[in-house]
Amino acid sequence: MEHMMQLMLPIIFGVAASLFTFLFFEKKAIEAKRNSEKDTIKDNISLQDNFKRYDTDRNVRNYSLVMFVFTLFLSYFAFFTQGLSLIDVFVYVFLTTFIGSGVIFVLKIRKSILVKVFAAFLYGAPLIISSIFGFIISYILYVNLV
Repeated sequence: MEHMMQLMLPIIFGVAASLFTFLFFEKKAIEAKRNSEKDTIKDNISLQDNFKRYDTDRNVRNYSLVMFVFTLFLSYFAFFTQGLSLIDVFVYVFLTTFIGSGVIFVLKIRKSILVKVFAAFLYGAPLIISSIFGFIISYILYVNLV
């Protein structure tokens, strides 16, 4: 029971931080779209043009970077120094991604299914990748410093 309590706090912080960060960069994407709509016509916009209008590449890159730094600190101070295992790392990555994707899906309930899927994907995929790299770098630093 104590072990689960030790794991729940990082999961709660991870979900809260990742959702806050995602919604912040989503707001920036919507602002970028509004700025680009002033000069463009909305007829037959391709998926590639939508990615440019929403400035998706920069927002996803920044979201990934912020989550990498967050995971780097969280993994060092909440996982490795507390003696949590690799299974706990997998549980953290899975649950933060699963819970956050579910919340994103619910927040977009009135949008089309395509918007829901893209939003959940743009939340989950960068979070998984940045969390994995954050844990790897943190573990390397922890092993070499201790």
